[in-house]
Amino acid sequence: MNMARYYCAQCALIYIALSTLCLAKAIAQDSNELTVADYHYLPATEVKTLQVEGKPVPALLRPWLGKKHLGLAIIVADFSARADEAGVSNYLRQQLNHSGWATLALTPPSLNSPPYFVTKADDINQAGKQTSSQAADQETADFSPQQLADNHQQQQKFLQDSMMQLDSLGKAFSGKRMLIAFGQSANLAVELLAKQGIPAPEILVVVNPYSDIESINNQLAAKLATLTTPVLDLQSQDGSAASIATQAQRLTLAPANAPKRYSQQVLALDLSLKVTWENSLKLIEGFVRRINSN
Repeated sequence: MNMARYYCAQCALIYIALSTLCLAKAIAQDSNELTVADYHYLPATEVKTLQVEGKPVPALLRPWLGKKHLGLAIIVADFSARADEAGVSNYLRQQLNHSGWATLALTPPSLNSPPYFVTKADDINQAGKQTSSQAADQETADFSPQQLADNHQQQQKFLQDSMMQLDSLGKAFSGKRMLIAFGQSANLAVELLAKQGIPAPEILVVVNPYSDIESINNQLAAKLATLTTPVLDLQSQDGSAASIATQAQRLTLAPANAPKRYSQQVLALDLSLKVTWENSLKLIEGFVRRINSN
């Protein structure tokens, strides 16, 4: 009997420690928001600040280089990435300057951390009340449907508030506005444009667009087809399963015989390879020339 009590006490201590660790991790994630100081390695003239929901949010601005001045390219990486996330988004941020575009990389919306719960020590040995009808062999979802909807609305508002402040940051760079968005940020951009929640750019580039909410992901192709903004749709083989799942439908619903309205390009190699970054840049440059041609 004494051994059984000892074993229960040890289990209780382990459970408390793990619960406390999970809570600390959640708090750390929530407070780990990027600030201007996180970009101390960049030239000070490149790091700008937006005010989003009353908080300063960094944005990275680079001027055009050379004699060609086409306009401003706004780049939004996938959720929770840095504005200069290593890979194709940062490559475009630095290389489009040579193609006649100033670049403004926005801080993308964040992925919300799953909720964590801590059980009081006194409650460990007490029988709990059943509050869920979920079967024992089913995986517990990280978020309830209502939490998913609330998170999605907050993420939309974050991107919307950021986009509404572009005039002040990009006023020195006249010309067209091109929006380049990746992953879940691309889906948010399509949603906001479809309901006229943000100013429409002259050119939209979406890279592996998707939503992790299945019902919203299923609507992506239809919403994309309603846009009057010219769209370049880039899909890589290593895109998310949700993005690949809508690829064929995005092409099928696109305006027929309208090469200046929609173009889908399937990248031959993974987006993790620099050769694919270079190919993406060439595809964007080619699409821009097509849109600008008479």
